[in-house]
Amino acid sequence: MKLYHARYAQPRPGGVNILEEDFYLPDSHAVRRQLRNRGFWPITIEEQKPPLFEWMDVRTRVWQIQLLRALRFQSATASAGTALLNIIEGEQDSRRRLAFLPTRTVLKGGGSFSDALRELRLMDAATMAIITAGERAGDLKGVIQHAIEHTDEKGKQYKTVIAALSWLSFDILNIVGAVWGAQFGFIPYLKGQGVKSTDPDALARFDHAITIASWINGTLLVMITGLILGAGILLMLYWANRHRPDHFTSKMMMKAPIFSSYLRNVSIQDSSKLMARLLRGKVPLTEALTIIIESLVEPAARLYWTESRDRIMAGVEPSRALSRWPLLRAERDQIITVQSVDQLAEVYTAIADERGLMAKADQRRITNLGVITMMFFFGATVLTMIYLLMIQNESFLDSLHSLRSN
Repeated sequence: MKLYHARYAQPRPGGVNILEEDFYLPDSHAVRRQLRNRGFWPITIEEQKPPLFEWMDVRTRVWQIQLLRALRFQSATASAGTALLNIIEGEQDSRRRLAFLPTRTVLKGGGSFSDALRELRLMDAATMAIITAGERAGDLKGVIQHAIEHTDEKGKQYKTVIAALSWLSFDILNIVGAVWGAQFGFIPYLKGQGVKSTDPDALARFDHAITIASWINGTLLVMITGLILGAGILLMLYWANRHRPDHFTSKMMMKAPIFSSYLRNVSIQDSSKLMARLLRGKVPLTEALTIIIESLVEPAARLYWTESRDRIMAGVEPSRALSRWPLLRAERDQIITVQSVDQLAEVYTAIADERGLMAKADQRRITNLGVITMMFFFGATVLTMIYLLMIQNESFLDSLHSLRSN
């Protein structure tokens, strides 16, 4: 299905009227056919393509929250479909009106509210599941609040990840810049300057120091480059095989010291929060598990939810199916005692809070490890440069003493 804007002629007793209309159809022939069936004569039919950076320019999280809040307000006095159509008709931004066209076409054609909202391609799977479940239960206004909370939380998590990646990138760039600058800038500069002495021993000592400094700094540069390339290749391999818990990259990620604990705690925290919101939004348990599995990339958490869903589908009681590794013993004991969906949502909220505290502790350890690593590389580079300067200064002082003695 594509968006088209058509100009067409409408025959009138005294002449013709030139009108314009938007269509959401498979191709231009379908638009032309529909116009002729209505007795109109097509003049021009142009495909409307979204902006190149539409997802950054139009389909933002701000618009998603604004739309959800407007739906919550409008659905208090009108049906869900009518509320959405009122929002579309009242939209003033031309870019958003273009993005709304598929949704408007579905509503005008008699489609359901959920189908129309899905055509907008603005909501993620979890938000759509909450809204769809609320529509089925006749409590759209009640569940939209859960959708808004989910969107807000997702935005906060996104900002946290961006901040962490930015800090990590800053550290890596600083380390690479320092080692690279020393190897290809400072060391060649000192070598070109040489020593202010004609003593063969001083010259030999300075050349030996240059060789040692070049070797140490080159080794650091090779180590850093190897680590960056190795990490990049492993990440690409893991992403390509993220649905395979038996892949060697998944096993490495689950066993990596400090990082595995942090990623596992963060993933369990996020997925537990999402589970609580989906359950409170009246989403069936098996459907909620499927949504969570599709949104996860961390292997341990993904394996937990996948095996839990498989056990539930095999007929195991949900409380027993969900009570397993990587949850802690206390967390499993809480789940095994639940007797209702509301209690299960409360337990997963408590698990999310606890895992959040554990993730913060892991984050502090990772930060300390990053600082130590950066200090190691910076220290090795700086000490090497100081060593070279000391040799050069000694030669300079020796030359001064020889001049005074003469």
